[in-house]
Amino acid sequence: MLRRIGAVQLDTISVLARSHELVAYARLGAISRERIERAYWHPRQADAFEYWSHAACLLPREEWPYYAFRRRAFRARGMRWHESHPDVCEKVLARIRAEGPLTATQLGGAKNGGAWWDWSDTKIAVEWLLDTGEVICARRTGWRRVYDLPERVLPAELLAADPSDDECVIHLAGVAARALGVATRADLADYQRLRFGGTGQRQEDRMLAIEDAAAAAGLIPAEIAGVRGAAAVRAWADPATVGMAADAPAATAASAAARAAASNAVSDA
Repeated sequence: MLRRIGAVQLDTISVLARSHELVAYARLGAISRERIERAYWHPRQADAFEYWSHAACLLPREEWPYYAFRRRAFRARGMRWHESHPDVCEKVLARIRAEGPLTATQLGGAKNGGAWWDWSDTKIAVEWLLDTGEVICARRTGWRRVYDLPERVLPAELLAADPSDDECVIHLAGVAARALGVATRADLADYQRLRFGGTGQRQEDRMLAIEDAAAAAGLIPAEIAGVRGAAAVRAWADPATVGMAADAPAATAASAAARAAASNAVSDA
């Protein structure tokens, strides 16, 4: 399921169940919470990791190289929400390196005692290390993130891969198209918040780059018919989902969307 849709959002809010559980229940039916937790956070073999996609998400571990563009963007920006202290980051990283996987609580505590985002310097540091790829989260315990070194979690070939920003965006545009079936430029950009990736680009340039990435990913140009006489919207379709060859002429949204919906229903059954 995770590989089919590309990303599953995580959220601390829970009424009936947490969001990552609801996605599994909706697609897979009545399965146990233990099976869901084990599939996402296997205790022995990490098959997924947590990172920023369209939000904080679980991602298939083979996608690690393709979020390098976002890790580079964080480093260039220098912070996420809080300003981290280099000396605290060094101490946190040294402890994880020496002691093995640790939670924020084990590192010294996550909160300063104030509001929701009143993080301790330790929590700010370890989250910054997560943002920049110096640590990874591939497991949770009691809903607390467990931080570890990427080299202790991921295979060597994933760690060695170093795609360019353009290669990352091309790949992730393909992931979004496979998940959505038929998508507009805005859909492709928004699925993993690709318009926020990279630095120094205008909004218009980011959207154009993603459209170019869709073509490079082998997606089929399509059109979504306008509503009540409005102009048709340019879109892209995944060849495998709609059952077309990549060099087929532009598809209309009515037939493409119908076949995409049918394909999704069959693949998720």
